[in-house]
Amino acid sequence: MNVSIVVPAHNEAANIHRLLTALLDQETRVARVVEIVVIASGCTDDTAEVARRVGRGKPGVHVHVQERREGKVAAINAYLKLRDPRAHINVVCSADLEPAPDVVERMVRFLRDYPKVGMVGGRPVPNNDPSTFVGRMVSLLWDLHHRVSLEVPKMGEIVAFRASLVEYVSELSVVDEASIEDIVRAKGYTLGYVPDAIVTNHGPETWPEYFEQRRRIARGHYWLKFAFGYQVATLDGALLARAALKTALEQDRFGKAALAAAIGSEVAARMAGFWDARIVGGKHRTWRVLGSTKSLGRSGSGASGNVRPHRLSARPDPEESVPGRRAS
Repeated sequence: MNVSIVVPAHNEAANIHRLLTALLDQETRVARVVEIVVIASGCTDDTAEVARRVGRGKPGVHVHVQERREGKVAAINAYLKLRDPRAHINVVCSADLEPAPDVVERMVRFLRDYPKVGMVGGRPVPNNDPSTFVGRMVSLLWDLHHRVSLEVPKMGEIVAFRASLVEYVSELSVVDEASIEDIVRAKGYTLGYVPDAIVTNHGPETWPEYFEQRRRIARGHYWLKFAFGYQVATLDGALLARAALKTALEQDRFGKAALAAAIGSEVAARMAGFWDARIVGGKHRTWRVLGSTKSLGRSGSGASGNVRPHRLSARPDPEESVPGRRAS
């Protein structure tokens, strides 16, 4: 199945080399990556230049520059207009991730094996230091996300969807994955969660940034509910309560305190987000960059990056471009 990957990026020069190298090195059999598109959105650093260096000599790597930052959804819409029409599957990958070598293959195989599933998400695993209080809060938050998704899939950080299903995403939205969920489900498809498709991310390191991130996500989720009537899985209180109880039973004293703080912060953030959704709505499409979430690890911007171009096939085999395969 032919795959097109988009990486919306704003000032990601420190991360983009590592990410693109990992995407070019994906271990695939069913999946065939035909292109990787970087949308450099209003960057004031050398994100686009680093991406071009990585893509030099690889015809399937493209860099599209948006002079003005208009938000991640606007970047995705720009990609949807110029994506390779041969692709059966589109992958949206955040720029500040480190994907495992088989992430794309695992997501594509899931979509191949379950024809009624229109969109899948991988499992984000934070690399924050769990010995710090906020680091443990971040770790527990994503553990809750994982437990919820095992029951009712909830997308985040990296997603894959059938290319024929999504042509445009409302640019009033600030929660791109959730908005795509709504589009896919409205067309009669279900969602899938692939827990062994793992990507590493980095959560906030300070409580103010943690709270700001949770508040703006809550605003986006409530806005989506108010505007389109779509509720993401993590707004289901009973589902969250079951996940929190299971998590609490596994924690030591420090973990239980961090979990209580995470729950309290989430309640406060949702109250603030609910208010924001009613008053602000979808007016603000861009978010302030949270600096501590960008320290994923060692910088790859200056590395030579020995990538293997055979992982990306700019010219798919003719038999893999049969129109009937788009919904397979």
